[in-house]
Amino acid sequence: MAGNNSEADEEHPKQLPLNEVELAVLESYLKQWDSASGKERNKVWGDATVEARLKAPDMDGKVLKARRHNHGGKKKEAKPPITLGRKWTYRSVMESLRKKELLQKIENDTGVKPREMEMMHHYTRYLADMVNSLTKKEVEEATETAAEWNKQGVLAELQADTAKHKSNNILQYVASEMFKKARMWLFMLLAWKNKEGKLLVSSHDYNDEFGNGESFSKTCDWQVILPEWESYVSKQFGELPKHYSGATPN
Repeated sequence: MAGNNSEADEEHPKQLPLNEVELAVLESYLKQWDSASGKERNKVWGDATVEARLKAPDMDGKVLKARRHNHGGKKKEAKPPITLGRKWTYRSVMESLRKKELLQKIENDTGVKPREMEMMHHYTRYLADMVNSLTKKEVEEATETAAEWNKQGVLAELQADTAKHKSNNILQYVASEMFKKARMWLFMLLAWKNKEGKLLVSSHDYNDEFGNGESFSKTCDWQVILPEWESYVSKQFGELPKHYSGATPN
């Protein structure tokens, strides 16, 4: 019947407003958005929305249920623990270089410490303030650094930090995805340098976590292949490794 919108309202539920953290992330990109145009704006928007999704805290049950209803109720696949293939921007460069400084400032101002639940509410705002306070010269220098990192890789310190804090989750995600999508069993040998510059080697094995499988490293003498791996690693890094038998780099 003309003029009756009840059915239309049911078919197209209203989009719920963004929460505080999501808004703060998007607002922190305004300066970059204003200075961009055309396709560059598409890239800025993509970076902003990805970060908003990654940094938004867990939503309460009612909000989460409503959002799932608005998007068809489909369960999303687990997100990768790191945004693989994402390009560095001046903003992400400055965040990486000043992250410790930001965390310390937040703790000094609010008393909230890193890894506490409230940190993300403060961190996004402080990050936005830092980015918006950058001088033109600082933006230019960070943009040049982003180009270098995209081409040659990041600083050794940042590489070591990724190895320490993210490698286990990344490799576990890869192993899980390859088993689910290709029924592939993986045993991974690693070599990396920690923040002290020590060359370490180890292995990752998640086979006993999927499909009632057995762990290769727990049921087989995998260390018989370790000498060959250490020999290879020595040639690549130009030095002898120090064996590290744990699963998580440090």
